[in-house]
Amino acid sequence: MSPILPNKTEFIPQAPANEHEIFMAMRTYPDNVKVYHPHGRIDATSVFWHNKLHPTTQNFAVYVDPKATEQTVLFPRILGDIEKLAWKFSNNQMITRDYVPQHPFNQWLQTKRFRLVDTVLTAELATDQLNLKQTVQLNKNRILSFSQLMAQPTLLKRVLKQSLNDYRGQQRYDPAIAIPLADWQALISDKVVLDAPSVLLDDGGKPAAYSLLSGTSENIRLGLMSGNTAKGLNQLLNTQLAWIKNNSKNLSGYFHTNRQLDMKIIKSLPFNIENRYETLKRLS
Repeated sequence: MSPILPNKTEFIPQAPANEHEIFMAMRTYPDNVKVYHPHGRIDATSVFWHNKLHPTTQNFAVYVDPKATEQTVLFPRILGDIEKLAWKFSNNQMITRDYVPQHPFNQWLQTKRFRLVDTVLTAELATDQLNLKQTVQLNKNRILSFSQLMAQPTLLKRVLKQSLNDYRGQQRYDPAIAIPLADWQALISDKVVLDAPSVLLDDGGKPAAYSLLSGTSENIRLGLMSGNTAKGLNQLLNTQLAWIKNNSKNLSGYFHTNRQLDMKIIKSLPFNIENRYETLKRLS
């Protein structure tokens, strides 16, 4: 009698410390999960998904049980199935991500024209560790929370346009498509902390810098940010840090090692680096 295999939407093995991506994806996209059980037990799982901002990219994650036999046969079979899905959906890019150290399947992918294209450090600090120096007190009329920004359509449009352009400019290895500003506003407004200081205005009342925060009183996360000048952005960030210290227990962020601003921030604050997160992309 054949053993009863678990339902694919329920099969989430005990997650090793460096296998986060596959388990997140399986929970989020259970209908896109495929299981491999050539010997009557599950040896591997894969899952794929798409992102509306990156519609031509096929994202995927794979978990192979370390005890699985015949991995030299299993690995090519899994990749072949993923390639067929990319052809089916007319995707011209294939991308996978996971935490360091990469597990054997992702290491094997790097012999199959997948290359490391991005490295992100995830870091966190307790806000009581923030030792803020005395900063210039800005006129309150020059600082807007996101909720205040939404009450001023002209300023809101400027910030939305700039932040969307910044996002698209950062995703060079996985270009984002242009979308209507209303759609972009819906995406970021769902996560942004509405009452946190978010925009610095210049003397003429135009946006000089913005920085979008997300999260809760337990943890605030740094997000998209930019400024016309380094001084203006620094002034806004110092204002935000003072607000965060009074309104949240923790501060976290994702810091790209190839972005100068990210590295400057992570080095200037007492962050604890928790994980190193790598993106692999299939080269044409």
